[in-house]
Amino acid sequence: MSILKRALSFSAAAFASVALFAQATDSDDINISATFTSAIDLNVTAGDNIAFTVATLEEYSNGVADPAGIAYSSTFEVSASTDFEVELSATDFLSAAGDTLDAANFGYTIEDMGTYQAGVNHLLLGAAASPSAIAVLGTDEMIVEAAGAGNAGPFSANTYKLNFELGTAAARAVSG
Repeated sequence: MSILKRALSFSAAAFASVALFAQATDSDDINISATFTSAIDLNVTAGDNIAFTVATLEEYSNGVADPAGIAYSSTFEVSASTDFEVELSATDFLSAAGDTLDAANFGYTIEDMGTYQAGVNHLLLGAAASPSAIAVLGTDEMIVEAAGAGNAGPFSANTYKLNFELGTAAARAVSG
């Protein structure tokens, strides 16, 4: 019986030392850390190459535009975790023959195609209207900027369409 008592005492001592060891290293703290950075993605989804062809004297005199906004348009979308701005810039254009065409001959407007609205989430060319008033290429221009509730959000909220025209009376009036 004394052997059995000794064995039980030894077993109890062994379990006690394990239990004491486990208590010494256990912790009820869980440390979690996370780092967040801003993310902004811009995708051109249509109209990444736009070509104007001036083929008649009427087009040369009156300009070229597509009132339906299909032939000379470009669509882009932005997904952003923070408010953002989009700036449009262009330089003069060169023909294959080496002739220069001033960028100010190209007019454009921008309009909302997503769920966010001008005046509520952003401004288009500095105004709360969609489509915007006409502007011309040649100077850097802020075409989208956050306003009101802000424009951070997914592609579906921030989709825009640029409609271009060449040498029209409206573009000439803006460019002088």
